[in-house]
Amino acid sequence: MSNCLVTPASPISLTGTQYQLSKFIKHTVPSGSYRLDSVFDDPTYKEYSDYIVNTSASGLLETDDLDRKNLIWFAGSHTGAVYCNGVFVAPTHGVKVVLPESETKLHAFPIAGSPHRKVTCALCGRLLPLW
Repeated sequence: MSNCLVTPASPISLTGTQYQLSKFIKHTVPSGSYRLDSVFDDPTYKEYSDYIVNTSASGLLETDDLDRKNLIWFAGSHTGAVYCNGVFVAPTHGVKVVLPESETKLHAFPIAGSPHRKVTCALCGRLLPLW
């Protein structure tokens, strides 16, 4: 990652721990069990893996309110959908990788962007490409 702010992990398997497997299932199989959930359109391990690789290689670094590092990538095409209590809310066109430096907890989920949200880079001050 540029500027050495995050070094993404390279786990052998993205479903290698019970935690990662549960996140993979949560974000690839619509269940209606969660109040808010996002699910990838393509539930295959290969597509999930490709999203993580692309986001880790090309994503923007986000530091959230709790000072956690996440990587966000605009896919340029539909990635999935957001559901609230099992009801479709919005399509997604991005991917977020959370816990990117953890071999045992790194995972991804599709995200919807907001065209009204403007974010600038903390290092250079440029407007970041949000969808």
